[in-house]
Amino acid sequence: MKKVHVYYHYVSLFLLLATGFILFYLNTGFPRQQFIISIYIAVLYVLWGLIHHYLKGDLHMRIVIEYSLIAILSIVIIRGAILR
Repeated sequence: MKKVHVYYHYVSLFLLLATGFILFYLNTGFPRQQFIISIYIAVLYVLWGLIHHYLKGDLHMRIVIEYSLIAILSIVIIRGAILR
C-alpha cells in the first residue's frame, strides 16, 4: 500500500474521532445522547480498523478482537463516567 493511501486512512480516522468529540462536547448535559454518540463512534472506529487492515492485507481475527475490545472498553468507561 502506498504511503499516500495510508495518510488518507489516518486523516479519515482523525476526522471521525474529532467529529465524535465535538458532538460529544455539544451534547454536554445530555448523558443519554452522549452515550449514544459514544456507541456510534466506537462502532465506526471498529469498522475503520477492519477496512484499514483489509486494504493493507493483514486483517486477522486477532486484529478484529483487538479493535472490538478497545471499543467495548471505551464504551464501558464512558458509560461509567457519564451515566452515574
